[in-house]
Amino acid sequence: MNITHEQYGHVTVLSLKGEFTADDVDNFGRVVKERLENDARDFVVDLEKVPFVDSAALEVLLNLRDRAHEKLGMVKLAAADENVAKILQMTRLDQQFEAFGDMIETVKSFR
Repeated sequence: MNITHEQYGHVTVLSLKGEFTADDVDNFGRVVKERLENDARDFVVDLEKVPFVDSAALEVLLNLRDRAHEKLGMVKLAAADENVAKILQMTRLDQQFEAFGDMIETVKSFR
């Protein structure tokens, strides 16, 4: 999986590309740690190009949510495809994250 990040005002967008699995958790964690150390607190995780997430990836998303909440921030999900949306629904994590249809809409929701 490839991960990039961009700043839109106070919102950090983490764009993922490829399957998000246990193999990617360490890399994702490093990027998140770096962003949190640079005072990021609000995050959008752009899932548009992610066809699959496993349980380790879901756990790291929950960890990000908890760390953002500690800084009085939020984590929102953007553009999950049908498969990832179904995984979130089956694990009931769709109730833990606000989700939006696209990244721009998600960033605007922080205003």
